[in-house]
Amino acid sequence: MTAAPDAPAARPAPRTPPRRFAVLGTGHWARTCHGAALAAHPDVELVGFWGRDAGRAREAAASLGGAAGAVRGTDDLDALLADVDAVTLALPPHVQAAVAVRAARAGRHLLLDKPLALDVGTADGVVAAARAAGVASVSYMTYLFQPEVTDWLARTSALAAEHGPWEGALARWAGTIDVPGNPYAGSVWRRERGGLWDTGPHALSVLLPLLGPVVRVGGGRGVRDAVVVACEHASGAASALSLTLTAPASAGGSWATVWGPGGRHDLPRFTGTPQEGFARAVDALRASAEQGDRHPLDVTWARDVVAVLAAAEEHLARPAAERTTAVAAGS
Repeated sequence: MTAAPDAPAARPAPRTPPRRFAVLGTGHWARTCHGAALAAHPDVELVGFWGRDAGRAREAAASLGGAAGAVRGTDDLDALLADVDAVTLALPPHVQAAVAVRAARAGRHLLLDKPLALDVGTADGVVAAARAAGVASVSYMTYLFQPEVTDWLARTSALAAEHGPWEGALARWAGTIDVPGNPYAGSVWRRERGGLWDTGPHALSVLLPLLGPVVRVGGGRGVRDAVVVACEHASGAASALSLTLTAPASAGGSWATVWGPGGRHDLPRFTGTPQEGFARAVDALRASAEQGDRHPLDVTWARDVVAVLAAAEEHLARPAAERTTAVAAGS
């Protein structure tokens, strides 16, 4: 995995924390997570929704107070950016990256969704724009804003400091996009890119804090969109990710296990809601902007996740004979 460019990041100058927010996106996640969390947040104001389809943007706004004029929906991005301090992005990754660059250049702080982009070059462009503008950024990773998970990561990190580094991990993330009623069933980019790009960031969000950066990847394909990604970490540890969006209804779910001198430890389930986690991400962005400090999950972190996924995609795109070794058949 290549590292993010080493150009120095502009340190955001201390300032008033952003209060006025816009949601860029109009889909299920934009409305039910981003918009709902912002509308309920006591310290911020949801100004509006932007979408390429003005009608859908107005519908999203109406679902969260737009009918009374408190939240507006528009397809005029520049006008909405002029009226807010920060934006949250709930867009397909190939759209998110370009829109994030525009928002950063307008001086708006960024609360990003995953994945940041679908290739490293595009992700680097977002990093460069955020650095040049000196805006704060946070990537919303659902698991990393839930107390049960962050407490577990703190405990397991302390064990590694006491007993020695973690040596390996397994992670399985299985979505059930084909189950009737799934709100993402019509997501074109998820259908095209599969579990690697949609569930892969979740698995990496848990493993990277424990095992460190990924430097090499391998892997294989399974049925439908299922893939297994083998990761070699700079620490010397190895991990394997089993990823899919099309698991049968009875086989969905996620888990992760890490092991080493400090024992074996399983990722706990969290009990909070995505909206509660998103509110914490909003608080993190506001604090980063106010204090002028880079958040650990900023745009550079999001870029490095893209680098792992892009390397895995490149590997898996090779003919099977070039990325696997045949097993000798018995006589």
